[in-house]
Amino acid sequence: MNLSFLFSASWEQLRSQNILSQGLRFANSTKNNVLSHIRQWLYFTIYFGLDMLPASPESLCLFMELMSNTSSYGHCKNVLSSVKYIHTATGHKFPADNFGLEATLQGIKRRLKGTPQFVLPIDPVILRRMYSNIDITNTQDLSLWCSFLTAFYCLFRKANTVPKDHNFDPDCVLTRGDIVIDEAGQNVLIYVNFSKVNQYQKSFHVIPIPANSDPALDLYRHIKKLYSLARAPRTSPAFMYSARHFITYRSFTHRLKQLLAKSGLDPALYSGHSFMRGGASYLYGIGGSTLMV
Repeated sequence: MNLSFLFSASWEQLRSQNILSQGLRFANSTKNNVLSHIRQWLYFTIYFGLDMLPASPESLCLFMELMSNTSSYGHCKNVLSSVKYIHTATGHKFPADNFGLEATLQGIKRRLKGTPQFVLPIDPVILRRMYSNIDITNTQDLSLWCSFLTAFYCLFRKANTVPKDHNFDPDCVLTRGDIVIDEAGQNVLIYVNFSKVNQYQKSFHVIPIPANSDPALDLYRHIKKLYSLARAPRTSPAFMYSARHFITYRSFTHRLKQLLAKSGLDPALYSGHSFMRGGASYLYGIGGSTLMV
């Protein structure tokens, strides 16, 4: 311990620092989810004239009933966990062992079957079908396609491939500087130091994606074309298609659904996570080891 700091620190300074440390407990995405859940609980209590804190077992049971009308059992559990968190954080007792609440959750689980809905994988066959319905001469579509192929080959989540908006964290989302075109070796090199299981950048690796002869699946030729048509700073989102515009969460998902529908597929059965599922299955199918996947 640095004794000089110990004797110069004030109680209020340490309290302020501790508040900051506690605020960093959750990743941004988790923090946003928790805040959203707490807002839903707040609106519920205001509408029915209930006490937000502490919650009564009956109000929690009815809140879960309301949530179950539009949400899965798993989402209901996550929302309830956030309500429990705000109780604990503010020093209020949460009725965790209440029989009625437990019975409500078990009944909702049975009523909703409790079966997670897994999205279908997007494989090379589906990618080729979507490619036939995209205008690759359009810079925005070209940028979109590069984001699709990157998510597929790198087994990326949407959250690590494209940002939600301009207020993005370059340590968690691909930037132009993270993608290098190796013309000598005809590779695209993806530099990665983030993932859902590597939130503190403790590891770093490079994913080489070699060029291939398939017009739909060749990331190398598409990235080269995109980078020549839409130049951007190294710190900008990777999939910029103009000076101020880039592929976002919303455009990634919206255009994916459109292309799936045009390809004769049911968009409801797919999501951004389908690229990770499809990429992992494809990698394993061509000889990738379980450890590699």
